[in-house]
Amino acid sequence: TKLPASTNYVLASAPAGSTGATRSDADLSIGRPDLAPGLDTERIAVLKGQELDYYRGAQWGGRTTEIVQTLLVESFEDQQLFRSVTTEQSRVSSDYVLDVSVRDFQAEYASDNDAPTAHVTILGRLIRVSDRQLVQTFAATAQSRASDNRMGEVAAAFETAAQKVVLELAQKTATAIAGDTGPKQGGTNP
Repeated sequence: TKLPASTNYVLASAPAGSTGATRSDADLSIGRPDLAPGLDTERIAVLKGQELDYYRGAQWGGRTTEIVQTLLVESFEDQQLFRSVTTEQSRVSSDYVLDVSVRDFQAEYASDNDAPTAHVTILGRLIRVSDRQLVQTFAATAQSRASDNRMGEVAAAFETAAQKVVLELAQKTATAIAGDTGPKQGGTNP
């Protein structure tokens, strides 16, 4: 074919040791994210007012669901706040599951001539596995304006916003686990 190939973009995990939270001996699984309608695709979403569209010739290196879950697992691991961090699909026993919903994962344009702002919002529900009780619900949101209206800069803005969100979620998760007084895996209390 003479059509140009799409450019695939990936997001790097958040820098190690970026949160001030206390380390826990808990094992944490991160669930497969639920995404707002229109976001569960390989395509990079664009929002102009109420119109949802996608960039042409550019996409994520996988479905947004996979991109977000991998970013969360790798970033949480790199913070070293938990004994282990895995995907829920790995079927490894864990003390807690972080169930996540992605509400925003799009570039937003105020006008056609401006550089967009990457907007990322993730809601987390921390669930204690031993009794399937909801421990806490929290959200993190961030926006990062691209330095130019070019795909490389837009992807960099997504990475900046996403890293801020995952670091905030890691800190909130660690704080919630530290404050949890319910029964732990195996029936032991702190």
